[in-house]
Amino acid sequence: MEDLISVIINVYNGEKYIKKCLESIINQTYKNLEILIINDGSTDNTISICESYDDERIRIINQKNMGLSLARNVGIENARGEYLYFIDCDDFVENDVVEYLYNLCKKYGALMATCNPYDIYSYNFVVKNKKEEIQILSNKEMLKKVLLSLDRAVTIWNKLIKKELFDNIKFEDRPINDVAVTYKLVLAADKIVYSNQAKYYYLRHSKSITATKKTDTYRAIDKYMVTVERYNYIKNIYPDLIENDIGLLRVIPILYIEGDSELCEYLEKEEALKLYKKLFSIKVFSCGIKLKEKLKLFLFRISPKLCKFVVNKYCSIKGIYKM
Repeated sequence: MEDLISVIINVYNGEKYIKKCLESIINQTYKNLEILIINDGSTDNTISICESYDDERIRIINQKNMGLSLARNVGIENARGEYLYFIDCDDFVENDVVEYLYNLCKKYGALMATCNPYDIYSYNFVVKNKKEEIQILSNKEMLKKVLLSLDRAVTIWNKLIKKELFDNIKFEDRPINDVAVTYKLVLAADKIVYSNQAKYYYLRHSKSITATKKTDTYRAIDKYMVTVERYNYIKNIYPDLIENDIGLLRVIPILYIEGDSELCEYLEKEEALKLYKKLFSIKVFSCGIKLKEKLKLFLFRISPKLCKFVVNKYCSIKGIYKM
């Protein structure tokens, strides 16, 4: 008998998007599903929409607003499946994504499988998948993808994960929760399967975090804190992993360039620039990030002020918010 798979959907005031998301899960080709909806204190019509579906696989847990991190823990604790699949309430997936990832896990004996996400800005889009390429990655190889933010490896969504990996790993009550957890899950898995096929659709819209130029200072400070924590954790396991250095190096310029005076004061107190100069080396140019970012890292090493000026000028010309 096929394993039960728990699909966890955390939702807060998602009336605009939850229907599209939920129907993409209900119509999965893999039928042995538990669809676990964690309604995190919604005040709109979210719960009415969810309750309108007559599907015995759906379980709804209503709770007061706790935030995404703790709501995800509620989903994990209540999940009955052997595998977990997280999807954000404003995204949706191909109707075979669960079956596809499950088969990859079974075929290659992996505890985690993921495929290519695809950014969309509306529901009118066309995707042409490339010839299928499957990578069987060790946890160290997948960790490199996480540290370099390749193929959205750092996100918890878009991954089928064996539930046992969460036995000793939980989400923390903090705004940057994926970054704080995913690398630990990767390190706990001996093998991860990655496919280049696009089966998860990430909707960028006006209320999404990535749609705005600047995050709030609290979130930005936590981004620095969690990145440093991750760096130190991995340093104890892989002391010579250059991707670990770069994972921290690439965050510091972003925070300086996009941050307000309060954030910059915090970074100065934490001696972030001193840490940056200590970690920066010529090895940066041998890693798998794009040339444009390598140049930004090098320019920031020369002069943070000059780097900020050049990046802002570039973004102004291109009509984008970051390099």
